[in-house]
Amino acid sequence: MPIRDRDDACPGVVDTSPADDGLIARVRLPGGRLGPRQIRELTALARRFGTGSVDLTARANIQLRGLAEADLPGFADAVEAAGLMPSRSHDRVRNILASPLAGRDPRALLDADPILTAVDEAVCAAPDLTALSGRFLIGIDDGGLPIASARHDLDLVARSADTVALYAAGHDTGWRFAPADAATAIVRAARAFLTARADSGAWHVRELPYGAVAFAAELGGDPGRPGPVADGAATHPDTRRRDAGPPIGVLRQSDGRYAVGVSAPLGRLTSEQLRALVATGAEVRITGSRGLVVRDLVDPAGVSAGLAAAGLSADPASPWRGVSACSGLGACRRALADVRAEATRHALGHSRAAALVLDGDLDEDLSGDAGPASPTRVATHWVGCARACGTPAGATVLVAREDGGYLALRPDAAGPPGAEGATAPTGPPSRT
Repeated sequence: MPIRDRDDACPGVVDTSPADDGLIARVRLPGGRLGPRQIRELTALARRFGTGSVDLTARANIQLRGLAEADLPGFADAVEAAGLMPSRSHDRVRNILASPLAGRDPRALLDADPILTAVDEAVCAAPDLTALSGRFLIGIDDGGLPIASARHDLDLVARSADTVALYAAGHDTGWRFAPADAATAIVRAARAFLTARADSGAWHVRELPYGAVAFAAELGGDPGRPGPVADGAATHPDTRRRDAGPPIGVLRQSDGRYAVGVSAPLGRLTSEQLRALVATGAEVRITGSRGLVVRDLVDPAGVSAGLAAAGLSADPASPWRGVSACSGLGACRRALADVRAEATRHALGHSRAAALVLDGDLDEDLSGDAGPASPTRVATHWVGCARACGTPAGATVLVAREDGGYLALRPDAAGPPGAEGATAPTGPPSRT
């Protein structure tokens, strides 16, 4: 029996998805990178074609809502002209995560930015990789801010300045190679996945009929793999701190300049907030937890103040940190509740569900509101139906029920963490 009996309907720029509030388009941004010109162009695109606001996704991409069918050709042309879609044929498969501090993190073992660029170009140059699912995810972990995860299909994990390891769904393939060979390794491994999935319809390595462990072992036995390169230095950290959201606050870069990490309330940027980002004149990186990092700053205090005035807080104690939601009632035809309103009550400490999550009382039926709850660093994602779209792995998921209550589900330990203080091993954890 096939694991997947339908094609992936994940939206892109060329192929959009319908919703109650219009069509949805997703602009892939490998590494979440947006240069100053691209931010201006994106702001204009949202105003011209969509609702004026944009949503951040758990894969560090951008989503525009409210598009009209008649506008789609002009929209695609405008996205391409802005340099945000280098390949129409590969539009949906450019899913590559990297640290928002890549190339600037004092803790990193290497500069992930050249690898990020090379991987994106190599994927776009391989015609057969258009067969990958729009959800197939590649991670690039430079040894600083933790990125690698068993939820990713392929991860490049730095072992030293000269050595990168390849993981498949959290399992070490044994491949060790120089950073210059990373893009070749990804293309070769992605092609191996397409061969391995055969007629199963699998979208992910973890869905392969014979399992991710066997796939990783098979890759390890490939005589054509890049290398050999010795395993990296023992300086790679055994554990690295993971927080409930993106890096928040003023961060010192390796080049002496600064970055500012901010929370985006419920992962949505309003037109005012987009204009505030344009005003910084700086590069922005979207994080995998729907936050933002503004980089290469000389005056971080001034930038923080300007962003805060627009509702983008650089305060580590921001109540919006680690809180996200799907589009909910009024935007999605499947939604049973206005989950964005409920998530807002949670962030402000007035949700009964929030109180129970804080107490660790999960897998419980949750109903009604209660008085104020204490601030939380437990990542929570509120969803309007059981499909749980956009859930960041590691978050507590609160699923709307038909009776108006919520069901709280435990975090997925195989993915990126949600709780502050959690740790990750040297490379992705094995799936259990």
